[in-house]
Amino acid sequence: MTIVPPPGLHRITDAEYFAIDLPSSSQTKTLATGTNAHLAHERENPREDTDAFAVGAYVHALLLAPDTIDSAFVRMRPVDRRTKEGKAEHEAAARRAETNGARIITDAQVAEAEAMAASVRANPSAAVLLNTLTHRETTIIGTIGARPAKAKADGLIALAGSSIVVDVKTAASAAPGEFSRAAATFGYYHQAAWYSRLATQACGGCEDFIFIVVEKSAPYLCAVYRVPPVALEVADRRIDALAARWWSVREGDRTGYSTDIIDLEPPAWWLSK
Repeated sequence: MTIVPPPGLHRITDAEYFAIDLPSSSQTKTLATGTNAHLAHERENPREDTDAFAVGAYVHALLLAPDTIDSAFVRMRPVDRRTKEGKAEHEAAARRAETNGARIITDAQVAEAEAMAASVRANPSAAVLLNTLTHRETTIIGTIGARPAKAKADGLIALAGSSIVVDVKTAASAAPGEFSRAAATFGYYHQAAWYSRLATQACGGCEDFIFIVVEKSAPYLCAVYRVPPVALEVADRRIDALAARWWSVREGDRTGYSTDIIDLEPPAWWLSK
């Protein structure tokens, strides 16, 4: 059993963080739109990394922890996995990655990630934030709903009795309207409220939660957004109940949809037609 660190800020590896079986924003956001059965399945069947995830992880490493790149990634030249030689080379790289707890990344993905990271550094606001960070890739242990909870912040800026949380996101679009919709769809407002709650406990307060967003396709534009108080307030109202449901799932609750026959309510936009 993994020992849960005491409340506060900690610098631990990704493997150690994921081994801590406590509610996090990434798991509880599943419960915002799904059932306990959905989260139970997710916990029991972890997803494999995708190409997009590998690129995003490399961008994070370039910006936040460049000293970890050699140990966290196994770089591989392009190979044709349909051929015997290509398949063998890929399998050898996969074995090295598994042995070292690393991710495979191709030369093309590295070039893409480096272009994205360069765009972030060229944004004056993003550059100031990254250069001001006092903590990087930091685990926060605290409580939500009177029970332990965890988060892993990309960056923290420690202030006198408070803090600013900084999170780096890759996105299809960094345009204000598009990213706002993505934040609602993918649970980023929920993440902001979750991290802000724990950062407040660990640092005495949380003045701002800021997203540094970089697009995943050329020209890799970057934008910086502050999460407004109203969004944090609305999302914060839900996190105690979601954390309580997480504990229910951990304790064996796999409730799905109602087994009763339910009247299907048409959406308002359809009725208006």
